[in-house]
Amino acid sequence: MIKKYTKTDKILIKSNEILNMLFNIQSSGRENPANNINEVVDMKESDSKLVSSLMRVNHSGEVAAQGLYIGHAILSKTKTQEEMMLNMASEEKDHLEWCEQRLKELNSRTSIFNPLWFSGSIAIGMLSSISNDKSALGFIEETEKQVAEHLESHIKKIPKSDIKTHSILKKMKSDEEHHGETAQKNGASELPLRLKKVMEITSNIMKFASYRL
Repeated sequence: MIKKYTKTDKILIKSNEILNMLFNIQSSGRENPANNINEVVDMKESDSKLVSSLMRVNHSGEVAAQGLYIGHAILSKTKTQEEMMLNMASEEKDHLEWCEQRLKELNSRTSIFNPLWFSGSIAIGMLSSISNDKSALGFIEETEKQVAEHLESHIKKIPKSDIKTHSILKKMKSDEEHHGETAQKNGASELPLRLKKVMEITSNIMKFASYRL
């Protein structure tokens, strides 16, 4: 006999699924691309501060990415879409761990604003997924495009001698581009130009704050 669930049952089941998404995202376990690369000898203090600030921004970006993908997964219309979002979140968790490890190596810290970026991104992910999955995928495609562009700008700013950081950022950029391509191949809809601009402004606020704190 098939059990019939009440509305309360369904709410409780969905709530449990959301909690699992929030607290059980695991990294894919990929090795940090910088693990076998030697540290820069006698890095200048100014260079160390620059790299630390940029990597703090990148770490915050990965915190936001976690929230964004979880938010999309919560309101995904199909199981396939949900699994795709959670798989991307798992790869973003790799990035987060790599950035955090690099910050520790530089005797630096993560941003104090990370809880705000995480919770806000969950809300944004859910809001962009309310209408349909194609809209959510369009949001993912544009987000990853902007992230890849800012990673490229960071790669150009990092001292060439800091091969460890370069290797991390290049791998992250490759992954972000792949995520964007995946979203596009799965039917992402084009976002309005005005929304793209709002996303860019919001991202710049996050980068400005995380660079300093």
